[in-house]
Amino acid sequence: MTLYDRSCYFFYGEILIQIESANAQCPGLVALEASDAEPVARLFGRLSAESIYRRFFSPVVGPDEFARAVLRVDRLDRAAVAAVEDGEIVGVAQYARAPGRTEADLAIIVADAWQRQGLGTRLVAALAERAKGQGITAFAVDVQGDNYASIRLLRRVAPDIRLAFSEGVGEGSFPILSRDAE
Repeated sequence: MTLYDRSCYFFYGEILIQIESANAQCPGLVALEASDAEPVARLFGRLSAESIYRRFFSPVVGPDEFARAVLRVDRLDRAAVAAVEDGEIVGVAQYARAPGRTEADLAIIVADAWQRQGLGTRLVAALAERAKGQGITAFAVDVQGDNYASIRLLRRVAPDIRLAFSEGVGEGSFPILSRDAE
């Protein structure tokens, strides 16, 4: 992937839609397509086994399985945005909803070296903008009770979220607010 004319990213000949340009402090954001398997698979190598388990609640055996799970996108009921730094994906946020629903499941994963730098917050905000355009009004989340970093992220993006815990997993949802409503 290379930066081209500062307006598009290219992955092996496929153009990704740039959402937000990179700057000296933070990676750029792009929309992912089903054809982006190779760069998404490379993200797998920058993730610890714990990060993968926190995202999927189970082990993922390799980069191909990881890419398939992340790239189930159709731009309507399933979408994903990625953070890109120096031509590599360093984080992904995605949503999936059942047809006809206005609430979608939210999932995030950030490369270990990029965690706790505000990237998750930016990814959720960018994904929320895309989701609103598809009629999604809320995100549902599941989080492991001892995943304090994810819980802090949820409290940052949805201060009023209430998580109901059962068997160590918290479940909750929060509305997607428009920027003018904030």
